[in-house]
Amino acid sequence: MKYLAIDNGGTFIKYAVMNDLGTILEKGKEPTPDKKKTAEDYFNVLDQIVLPRRHDIGGIAFSTPGQVDVDTGFLHTAGGLVYLMGLNLCEEIQKRYGLPSSVDNDAKCAAMAEQWNGSLKGVRNGAVIVLGTGVGMGLIIDGKLYRGSNYTAGEISFINLDLDNPKHSESYMAVTGSSLALGRTYAKETGIDPSEIDGVRMFELINQGEETACKVLRNYVKKLAGSIYNFQTLLDLEVIAIGGGISQQPILLEEIRKEMDYLFEAHPSAAYGMAVKKPKITACEFYNDSNLRGALYHFLNRK
Repeated sequence: MKYLAIDNGGTFIKYAVMNDLGTILEKGKEPTPDKKKTAEDYFNVLDQIVLPRRHDIGGIAFSTPGQVDVDTGFLHTAGGLVYLMGLNLCEEIQKRYGLPSSVDNDAKCAAMAEQWNGSLKGVRNGAVIVLGTGVGMGLIIDGKLYRGSNYTAGEISFINLDLDNPKHSESYMAVTGSSLALGRTYAKETGIDPSEIDGVRMFELINQGEETACKVLRNYVKKLAGSIYNFQTLLDLEVIAIGGGISQQPILLEEIRKEMDYLFEAHPSAAYGMAVKKPKITACEFYNDSNLRGALYHFLNRK
C-alpha cells in the first residue's frame, strides 16, 4: 500500500509518496501560502499534491507546526500557518478527498521517525531538535513519545531568552534559534539586502571561512548550546539529534559539540565530577525527511 505524507513547513509544503516500510517512492514540495492567505489558498496548493495521486494512496499523513489534538485532528494552533488554526484537518481531508488521514506536530513526527529507524532507535531517553522556520523539540521519555498535558511538550519556540523584553519576538527561541536567524543576522551585520542571503549561501560563506559569517554562526550556536545545556539539566537525555535542513552541515554539529564541551567543562563542579552528564549530539539520520517519515509512522500506528 502507498501513502502520502505531507509536511506543512513555514516555507514549503513538502510531500512524499511512501510505502509501509517508510521507503520514499516520490517526493516534492510547493511554496507554503504566507500568513496573509486563507485556508482555501492552502487547500488549493494541497489539491495540486493530492488530486493526481488520490486513487493510488491509502491515506494522508500530516506533519504540521503547533498544538495538535492527535485524537481528533483538531489544530488548536498552527505555527506560521495561522489560517489553519481552529480547523479539524482530518475531517476536512475526509470531506474533500474521501481519504483517511492523521496529523501530528512536526517536531514530534521527527522524533517518531528517528525512534522508528534512525538516530534514536533503541534510545530510552532522547530528543530531536528541529531547526527550521521555527524551532521544535520532540521528546522520547522512557521509550515513548511524550506529548504533555496539552499536546505542547517540546514547544521550545516559546522559550524566552530575554526576560527584560517579553513583548519582542526576538526574545524567543522561535526567532533567535530558527535557521532563518543566521541569514537575517548576517544581513544586519553586513548591511546587505536579506533577500540576497539564504541558507545555502550562508553556509557557503561559513565553509569558506568568511569572518562575519563565521562569527554569526558562533553566536547562533552559543545560544543554541546554552539552551540544550539547560534542557539536559532537566531531562537527563542520552542522545539529542539535530534536524532541519541545516543539520546536514557538518560544521554546525562540530560547533554545537565544541560549545557543549566548553559549557560542561567550565562548570564550577566539573573538577569534582559533574552530576549532569553530557548527551551525545548527533544529526537526524533522515534530515529534512524526518517529519515525513514520522507522520507516516503515526498514521500507520493509529490505523
